Amino acid sequence: MTKKAKFFFITAIVLFVLGVAIGLFLWTGSVWADLEGYMFQPATQADQSEFNLMCPQLITTNDFGVISLRIENDFDKDVKKVVRGYKSLGYVIYVASDETSLELAPGESEVLHWYIYPEDAAWKRFVLFRVNIISSRGTGLTTASCGVMVVNVPFLKSNQFFLLALLSGTLLIAAGIYMMYRSSLLQEKNNFYYERLMLSITGVMIIGLLLTFFGQWIAGGLIMVGMYLFLLVIITHYVQKWLDKPPAPEF
Repeated sequence: MTKKAKFFFITAIVLFVLGVAIGLFLWTGSVWADLEGYMFQPATQADQSEFNLMCPQLITTNDFGVISLRIENDFDKDVKKVVRGYKSLGYVIYVASDETSLELAPGESEVLHWYIYPEDAAWKRFVLFRVNIISSRGTGLTTASCGVMVVNVPFLKSNQFFLLALLSGTLLIAAGIYMMYRSSLLQEKNNFYYERLMLSITGVMIIGLLLTFFGQWIAGGLIMVGMYLFLLVIITHYVQKWLDKPPAPEF
């Protein structure tokens, strides 16, 4: 391997690892937050709500977030609903709650909002939230939950940090794959093994992130565990390969 090809190769690895680390941070934080939210104030006798909570992926310590829930009456008669929201208050054992009563005509809907702040985070890491819905028709008691990761970045708003992380991670990964491609061309390698491996890792991470961001955190979490195991196998393989490499001959 020439010096130029080696430079491209090492640079590609560094850039790609940094990009993947950013993606794994967002992925792991989102799955972990929703897992903690699922275990927060559990309603064991309730069914999963047909109404989805709209929760931010994260908030920074310089911002606040809004959790929304749109409730609609799908029946042909009036419906009464009682909505109870529960939010962590700095600790899991400290909980803020509120109750809202709704009377909805057929086809009518109502959107409820709850505000969350960095100081609400349990363990200074996740804001945990659950909503229980009692209905006069259909399933009597349903529930939904979510968790929101708090990032200690005091100089950026939540959306700014989230978009910056996504953009920088994407650019780093793309630059890493391109640099690896340049290295392969200089070495006249036509199988592009490393590029295909990097694209595979990137594709799986994109799928996992999309599943997690759109509320399918269990599926996203299972894929994430598989990703960590796969990365561990790859790292172990190349470390062992490096250790087994014979020493350079002495002159």
